[in-house]
Amino acid sequence: MTRPLLIAASLAALFAATPALAQMGPPQPLPADVLADTADEPTASFLRAHVVAEGPVTGGLTFDFPATFYENRLFLLAESHGSAAPQILDLELLTHLNARIGLTDYVAEVDPVQGDRLNQYLESGDEDVLDRVFDHWTTIGAQWGNRSFEDKVRGVRALNQGLAAELRIRFIGVDAIQDWDLLREWVEARGGSIDAAAWEAGDLKVRSALALAALDGRAGDPVGLRLVELLRRLSVDSHRETAIFETYAHAVRSGELGDRPAYGLWGMFHAMQGPVNGAMPFAARVDASDLPARDRVVTVAILSLDSAVQIPVPTPSGVQRMRLTDFNIDGPFVKVQGSATLRAASRPDRILVFDPGAAGTPVRAGDFMSIQTSVGQAFNLDPSIPSSDYAQYIGVFRGSDWAAPREQTAP
Repeated sequence: MTRPLLIAASLAALFAATPALAQMGPPQPLPADVLADTADEPTASFLRAHVVAEGPVTGGLTFDFPATFYENRLFLLAESHGSAAPQILDLELLTHLNARIGLTDYVAEVDPVQGDRLNQYLESGDEDVLDRVFDHWTTIGAQWGNRSFEDKVRGVRALNQGLAAELRIRFIGVDAIQDWDLLREWVEARGGSIDAAAWEAGDLKVRSALALAALDGRAGDPVGLRLVELLRRLSVDSHRETAIFETYAHAVRSGELGDRPAYGLWGMFHAMQGPVNGAMPFAARVDASDLPARDRVVTVAILSLDSAVQIPVPTPSGVQRMRLTDFNIDGPFVKVQGSATLRAASRPDRILVFDPGAAGTPVRAGDFMSIQTSVGQAFNLDPSIPSSDYAQYIGVFRGSDWAAPREQTAP
């Protein structure tokens, strides 16, 4: 979300976009032979017989996961940012897990300071605190700066208000630093001093080192210790996926999270449990680790049909976040293997989640996970790994509106 806000970069959660794509002109449709697809009716029938969550795209879902689902330790909902429906599913699945297994830890795609501020809002209800977190995304034109996400955080607070203290949700931010100004405010509020000129001139590694030095002896609480671990990592290695995994691992090993179950909504790439384009995402790293969640990660990947998405688009007057309807999984710019089958299995204006790995599955490797696109790199998977090993559950939403920006934008 801190990379250039171009079409390709704004879809980085779905496919591994690169800064070089900044020179691209308007996206071109995929070739007709790539978009051509026919529904596999036996597979669609199998999916319809193995629905584990269902409800209107506007909310009110029911859940029917198998008992083994609840034995996991890291639950990940995977999306391509910019539509409203995943935010609705996120809150309802979080609520369900809280009621079913007492889950309270939301491992979020935000940095530790942002997560701390979100927790402050959950406790106080102070809208100024919530605005401070979202104003950053609004200012830079990032998809996270949307009303659906903001309203979901309000929904988490409303949920907490009806829960006993020990069952209330809290955010654990494990992402790399997104809002450097907020980090500096947070450090200085604890008495740390940062040289302003060095900060403004510094890159990610320099700023991480400066903040780390300023926090010396001032980070005794779990959030501060988690932040210190992240800054140590970033001061020598700016790789985002490594930072996410190591910060999550610190939360587990330090006892802040321990072996309690955790849940979070993440961009599609981060939640894949196998190599994507030769890289190892966060979830795959957890699966290969010695953490309690090893082999106990479950991914629910949610895909879009007939829906609108918010996409930041560069214009001569600056980045405009636009409501587009051409970025669904069946073209013209994105094509997911088996999208016609997902359409046949799903229903208009509904969210459905399927269990594609149930006994007797006809689902092939790559189905519903392999992606081709004309706006960035493809989403290439290991053909020897079943789709249900990358994501154990596949969801489809149809008829969702976009996740509207917090401020007025061009139509």
